[in-house]
Amino acid sequence: MRIPKLYESEPTPCPEKIIYQRYYLPSHRGFYWLIAELDPKEKLAFGYACLNDPELAEWGYISIQELEEIGAVLDKNWKPCPFKEALKQMRGEEH
Repeated sequence: MRIPKLYESEPTPCPEKIIYQRYYLPSHRGFYWLIAELDPKEKLAFGYACLNDPELAEWGYISIQELEEIGAVLDKNWKPCPFKEALKQMRGEEH
């Protein structure tokens, strides 16, 4: 499945966007980034970032290079799904 380029899924409301990738910090439970759009050449993504506090989580631009530098790992088992479903999966992992 091809990940949309930056701005390509802009007409789709965030709650309905498809999440194509997930990055997470293995050493920090509750730290994850859900990727909806990607510019692989620039290593820049648009997605949802949660840093162990769902109340402060937000949509925005994410540097893949910075994620890699802090030790974030691409979840190779992630299956693309709508954002609502992705959040349910994340909440399930928190317990």
